Amino acid sequence: MRIIQYICCNGEISEECLIPVDQGYLYGYGVFETINVVASKVIFFAEHMKRLKSSSAVIGLQVTFDEDRILRDCNDMIKKNLMEIGALRVTHSKGSAQNNLIITARENHYGEKIVQKGLNINISDYRRNEKSLLVTVKSNNYLENLLILNRSINKGFSEAIFFNSQGYLAEGCISNIFFIKNKKVHTPAADNGLLSGIVRNKVIELLKVENIPIEEGYYSKASLLAADEIFITNSLMEIMPVNRVGHQPFFLENESFTNHIRALYKQRLWV
Repeated sequence: MRIIQYICCNGEISEECLIPVDQGYLYGYGVFETINVVASKVIFFAEHMKRLKSSSAVIGLQVTFDEDRILRDCNDMIKKNLMEIGALRVTHSKGSAQNNLIITARENHYGEKIVQKGLNINISDYRRNEKSLLVTVKSNNYLENLLILNRSINKGFSEAIFFNSQGYLAEGCISNIFFIKNKKVHTPAADNGLLSGIVRNKVIELLKVENIPIEEGYYSKASLLAADEIFITNSLMEIMPVNRVGHQPFFLENESFTNHIRALYKQRLWV
């Protein structure tokens, strides 16, 4: 179902997209969260708001918004846009007289057919700067990621992944990355230069509860390509199998360990 494009700007819902022309728009001075909507309900709302506050503090945005008001606005947007499945983006940006809180809606294209097929990912030649001030926040300054992602899409890939300045695996343009070797799960440690995603953290928490070996570490390209299975995560795709990295295929099976983790995720963490 196509989502009707209503927008919520500072608590006012309208069909008109009136973006404030201030530092938030002109210079990308802001942060955002992309929230999954399933069965007309927002997923992991509290976790997204905690990170929105944390990211705002890092870039010097004073936090004055009311979480309960944002939740009401999100639910109103879901009703207005006739959303059963989709996504809401909550943007907190630098304003002139006051900061702005903008909520927009869009579709979620990561259906079960895509999950069964898996995604192919490119290895970017660009290195992630693990010392960057913005690497740990979900900033509106997303141009570098988008440029690299679009270049990879033009080459036939769905995502691109970065290694950092030390040659260690970091993250994707829009995702976090995990790989499995001998039924042990590995993911880059946070100080490799990555935004620690909501679903990434939930998966790590889940694996520990289920006593599945999980290691956050420092991994070379060779370690990644020697994996038995690879998957990537974000709030909309949740746990997405990878069928190819560069030119190297990874064969997907119904009884894969990735699908086992996906099933556990649905059982324990779905709200």
